[in-house]
Amino acid sequence: MALSFSSNFSRRLPEAVGLARAAIGIAHMIAPTRANELLAGSDAAVATTRAAARTFGIREIYIGGGLYAATKYAPKAVRTLLRAGVAVDVWDTAAFAMTSHLPQKTRVAGCAIAGGFVIAGVLAELQLDR
Repeated sequence: MALSFSSNFSRRLPEAVGLARAAIGIAHMIAPTRANELLAGSDAAVATTRAAARTFGIREIYIGGGLYAATKYAPKAVRTLLRAGVAVDVWDTAAFAMTSHLPQKTRVAGCAIAGGFVIAGVLAELQLDR
């Protein structure tokens, strides 16, 4: 039973990554202050932070929604979309790690979230070859 669940989950990992990315993007589009509180703290309510959160949101909707749709309708595009997601997440991880004067909580949370999506994207791509 556990093997069956694990096998089924790994086959559906690209779908899960796509849905998670799209959900995060939607949250940043419709409620940018709330969605960005962990990373931006009290600055989440600042207009420029809300605008930046929405631009992040549309990127996540595009990559995540496209990835999810590709798993259903364009399987040849799945690998490219997974790689696009990994590329932007590597960049995001580096940005959180290297930006000076960033609060420690923000740095750790940003690296953990973006780094987690790097790992998920790589694992999802690796399972495509199985």
